[in-house]
Amino acid sequence: MSAPQFTSSQHFLHTYIFPNLGTPGSKPNLVDFTVTIWIAALILVIRLAFERAVIPGFKQYLERAKGPGGGKAAFPVLDNLWIAAFAGGLTGFAWWVTVTANGGCTPWSTTACFAEWPHHAVALAQRWYMVLAFAYYLYELLGTVLGLGTKLKFDMVAHHVVTMALILIAYQVNLKRMSVMWQALFDLSNPILHSAKALHASGLKQLEGVKWALFNLFALTFLLCRVIGGPISILWPSFTIAKEVLPASYCHVCWGLEIFVYVLQLVWFYKIVEIATKGDKDVKSE
Repeated sequence: MSAPQFTSSQHFLHTYIFPNLGTPGSKPNLVDFTVTIWIAALILVIRLAFERAVIPGFKQYLERAKGPGGGKAAFPVLDNLWIAAFAGGLTGFAWWVTVTANGGCTPWSTTACFAEWPHHAVALAQRWYMVLAFAYYLYELLGTVLGLGTKLKFDMVAHHVVTMALILIAYQVNLKRMSVMWQALFDLSNPILHSAKALHASGLKQLEGVKWALFNLFALTFLLCRVIGGPISILWPSFTIAKEVLPASYCHVCWGLEIFVYVLQLVWFYKIVEIATKGDKDVKSE
C-alpha cells in the first residue's frame, strides 16, 4: 500500500503539527503529543486576547455595579468562568468517549478497563481526548511559568505534573480506557467548582444563594466522584484486576502516582468541609 500523497501545507501539518495522530490508520505513539505544544500555545494566545478584549469592559461594569474598587474582581471572575468553560467542554468529551468508545470501561464497570490487554482496540476519540486533556494541563503550567492567564498554586502544579505522567504512561502501555474513565469521573466536579468561584469572586450579594447552591453541589459531586468513587473505580481495580493482567513494573509506578493523586483529593476535601463549616471565605480547593 503506497504512502498517502500530501500537498505542501498538508505535509507541514502532518510532519510538524500533528505527526501520526492525523494519519488515517495510525497506531498510538507518544509522538502524538507533539500537537499538545501547539494547542497549549494557541490557548495562551486566545487567553491573552480574551483578557485584553473583555477584562477592561467587565471591570468598568463591576465598578458601576459595586462601586469604587469593585473592578478588582474582574480578573478572578473571568478566570474562573474561562476554566469552567474549558473544564466543562473537556469533561463532556470525556464522558462521551467513556460511554460510546471506551470498550465498556466505565466507573460502574471496571473489569472491561483491562479486558484483552494489551490488544484491545483503541478508538481515535480516546487518543484525541487524552491529547487534549494533556494540552490543557500544559497550557496552565506554561501560563503559570509565563505569568499569563490562570496562576496555579503548588498543589495544582504537582497534580498536573503527576496526572500528565499518568496520561503518558497510559498512552504508551495501552491503558487508555482506564485513563479516560478516570478523567471523566474526577473532572465532573471542576466546572461546578469554578462556576461557584466565579460567583464568589464577583461579590454580588444577589448571587449569594446561587453561589452556595453551586458550592454544595460541587462538594457533593467531589465527595461521590473523587473521595468515594476514587477507591471504588480507580484504586480497587488497580490493586486487584490490574495486577493480574499487567507486569509488576507497570503496576508499581501507577500505584504510586494514583495514591499521590488520591491523597491530594483528601486534602482538598478537608478544605471543602472547612469552607462549608466556617462559612463565606475564599474557595481555595481545586
